[in-house]
Amino acid sequence: MDDENSTIEQRAYEMSRTSGLLAGAITAFIAFCAFQIFGFTIAETATWMFALALMAASGTFAAVYFVGRSALKRQMPAT
Repeated sequence: MDDENSTIEQRAYEMSRTSGLLAGAITAFIAFCAFQIFGFTIAETATWMFALALMAASGTFAAVYFVGRSALKRQMPAT
């Protein structure tokens, strides 16, 4: 039983980590483009890029982790 729970937790963590990093990277790229197009300084751009990427990555990580973990638990065969 512990091995199954450990496997589920590991799979949920890996899936959410990958999704969070991807969401953060995409957000940082879009923020960089948008802030540079509108003429902000590089310091303002970097600050907002960091803040927005961090929020997007952490929010995506948390959502995917909890939803993914419950979905993986539902798929686990009952013994």
